[in-house]
Amino acid sequence: MTDREQELIQAARDGTELVCDKDPIRADLIRELLLGKHGDLDPRGVRLTGARITEQLDLYHVTAKVGLQLDRCTFDEPIAALSAHVPWLSLEGAEIPGLLADGLRVDGRLYLDGLRSQDTVRLLDARVDSDVDLDNAQLTSDSGPALNADGLHTGGRLRLENAHLAGNGGLGALILLNARIGNQLLLGNARIISSANAAVMAVNLRAESDVLLSDAHISGEGLADGIKFARAKISGVLDLNRLEIEDVQVALNLEDCCAGAVFLEPRLLCPDATHRSTPTVLLTGFTFSGLVGTSWREWLHAIREHTPSYMPQPYQQLAAVERASGHDGNARRILIAQQQDLYRRSPKAIGGWWTRRFHQLFGLLAGYGYRARRTALALLIALVVAGALGFWAGHVVDGTRHAAERPNGDTCSTVELIGVGLDRGLPLSPTGIRTRCDLNTGTTWGQVFTVGIWAVQAAVWGLATLALAGYTGLVRKTA
Repeated sequence: MTDREQELIQAARDGTELVCDKDPIRADLIRELLLGKHGDLDPRGVRLTGARITEQLDLYHVTAKVGLQLDRCTFDEPIAALSAHVPWLSLEGAEIPGLLADGLRVDGRLYLDGLRSQDTVRLLDARVDSDVDLDNAQLTSDSGPALNADGLHTGGRLRLENAHLAGNGGLGALILLNARIGNQLLLGNARIISSANAAVMAVNLRAESDVLLSDAHISGEGLADGIKFARAKISGVLDLNRLEIEDVQVALNLEDCCAGAVFLEPRLLCPDATHRSTPTVLLTGFTFSGLVGTSWREWLHAIREHTPSYMPQPYQQLAAVERASGHDGNARRILIAQQQDLYRRSPKAIGGWWTRRFHQLFGLLAGYGYRARRTALALLIALVVAGALGFWAGHVVDGTRHAAERPNGDTCSTVELIGVGLDRGLPLSPTGIRTRCDLNTGTTWGQVFTVGIWAVQAAVWGLATLALAGYTGLVRKTA
């Protein structure tokens, strides 16, 4: 046993920290200390800084009564801490070839700030009762993810701010499948690079507070997804402010994800406002309670221009958020945009040629039932046209007869002519004016005006139907 190793044993007994200058310490000695083979240790734990740990640190199934600090230490071999149980663990600024900590249990905090690893850091199914700190960490792997935290449970935050993660192969650079975060997930200003399925794979993630990716940078070559939060549940804000995503097919996969609120900058998807060669976002099933720093128009733009195909649910969700905020007018505009997008991107779903023409007409005249007053105005205009045709017919002479006149050939009054047009244009409830004045179908012009008013009558029928459907639809939608 070297002098430094004897000093470490004494420091662990006294509760002091041993600071080394790359002095070698055997990994087996650290294991023996945690197992109590060198006597009782101070509750402050084994605290070692700046040493070189020779051989492999094997903590497999070790249950320690005191915490372990190995800050700024360098390791010859990967750390094996599978199913280990410690009160707290610190590897701040350490340089390691890799960390295998599947099933690790930490009663307090896991300090990995500034950790540098040349292979995957594995925390599969690990349980940490407090925070997991990986701020400023630099994790690189040539054969898999940089950080694999599949099934990780934390009682506090998971911090990866200013971290640099580079993975190659597997599911992605940062794996948070089925992870449970007791507080915030912080990825601010992180840089994540991957050539695999996704840079951030967080399917089925549960976060009890905010997920913050502000100023993060995601990149890769041929990535399917930049960030995949499918089926995730985020209790707080999903903050994507100033997030940058490059060289991906799908910038964000939020399918079936749920968030308290969302902040998405338009420039994430529209860096040059041309919509060309820009990444897409998957929003089917994504639900949220509000928008933060993002207008409903910007979110609507993302749905219309940056989703791969027409889906009704994103429109319905945005409309529900606006309606819940008391903005019924905005909700109607969103739902009208939904129908327009349906016709633009999935016309065959509407039906045949005639059905699509009716869909267009319904949108033009009634806003698909969300602008019933427009239909009422069109109905009023049709009735005015009918009255105008009657008035006009009374002033057109065909030979010696007028296109509209009294039965004895006398001219009709202005009121009678307008009444003739309205009487013939109204589908129901005739006014009876035609017993005194009517169109003369014995003349060519009388027949022309008759056909014209028939067309107006058909329009009135159609508009009345649309108006009725629109108003009853509004009552039903409001309810």
